[in-house]
Amino acid sequence: MNSHSQTPPNDPPKGGGNKPDYFLVVIVNGVPVEIPTNPNAALVSVIAKALSESNNSGLPPENWILTTEAGKKLEPTDKPAALGLASGTKLFLNLKAGVGGQR
Repeated sequence: MNSHSQTPPNDPPKGGGNKPDYFLVVIVNGVPVEIPTNPNAALVSVIAKALSESNNSGLPPENWILTTEAGKKLEPTDKPAALGLASGTKLFLNLKAGVGGQR
């Protein structure tokens, strides 16, 4: 048997369990949702994906506020890389004050 393999060393794990290169963990109403994203894409896409994944699609993304663990408000046009957010960073997505429950 030859010990040299023809398989490249960076093959994805078998079973489709690919871990994204870059993701953010968004806590929506207390529920963590892992969102794969491009670190150079605006956070508005992360907000929309987090709302969809957490089944909170009843209100538009502009009715929500995204903050860091320290409570700093992030703008939807901000980009994770420009903010220095590492992959796996936890962010919190909460309804803006006075939104929800209105008819």
